[in-house]
Amino acid sequence: MDKLSSLHLCNWLRFKHLLLLTHLAESRNMHVAARAMHLSQPAASKMLRDLEDYFGFALFERLPRAMQPTELGDQVVRHARILLNDTERLVDDINDLREGGYGHLLVGAIAAAAPEILPAAIARLKQRRPRLAVSLQEQTSDRLLLDLEYKRLDLVIGRLTHVSQHNLFDFEPLLDEPLRVVVRRDHPLTLHESVPGLAELSRWPWVLHPLSSPMRGVFEAALAEENVSTPANVVETTSIQATLQLLQSSDSLAVLPRSVLRRPLEGGQFVILDRVIGKPLDYYGIVSRRADTLSPAARELIGYLHEEARRDCLAWRNEPTREVVL
Repeated sequence: MDKLSSLHLCNWLRFKHLLLLTHLAESRNMHVAARAMHLSQPAASKMLRDLEDYFGFALFERLPRAMQPTELGDQVVRHARILLNDTERLVDDINDLREGGYGHLLVGAIAAAAPEILPAAIARLKQRRPRLAVSLQEQTSDRLLLDLEYKRLDLVIGRLTHVSQHNLFDFEPLLDEPLRVVVRRDHPLTLHESVPGLAELSRWPWVLHPLSSPMRGVFEAALAEENVSTPANVVETTSIQATLQLLQSSDSLAVLPRSVLRRPLEGGQFVILDRVIGKPLDYYGIVSRRADTLSPAARELIGYLHEEARRDCLAWRNEPTREVVL
């Protein structure tokens, strides 16, 4: 079989091929995929056969009640999604520019970066580029990196979640984050002369990030180190606002990074127990797609992020502690 070339692929491949692959991967049903593309099922089936003949291998396994992507088919579908997302972004940018806009910047961030550093950097960017449209999505690192890989985001402020991801992304560190236990100010634990160990703390209700998040991973590792089981009474959420509301209205505990706690502590409604959970979270930082050319707006935002991170470090070193030692 002749080796594929990008030039030949560009001359042969059509966007309708990409659409078929993504519709079929999502529905696992040729009839549903054909209907979504306003094609007859025989026409869609022929298109898939043409694709498989061109690549020289099966893209989907024909099962009795479904069509399952093969291992190689999964990789082709992955690239099809990236190309279609890139095309959608091209259309959005062109329409925006034709209507007098100045582009669109899509940013994803973990909760630790969202309260302080990122809003300050975006505000500075908007002063320089007032007509730039900026979209901000807050989520855990694993979900954000998936959106970054598929070009649904331009930048992520978060953490790499797997050692192999350095092959896909560039990473610039910003800050590390010690995790602290936070409770409402009149929580029963604030009456203790000293903070109980993790074994006793685990008997209380907790508000935690999902198991897939790095923050939860640090908490679980700290429990394992002391041979303590995961708390039985847990609410899982990535929302900082929901976490704080649950803490305020119950006897729940939460582990949160230092940067998230600054404003709640200033309001006097919450206190930090005198206990650090596990090792600090690995540095979070700026993640971008490897080998991609960043827009001028994205590069400018990165510069502001580094400046705000340095300012944040100095502020925490110079200000008196807000912790309540119990």
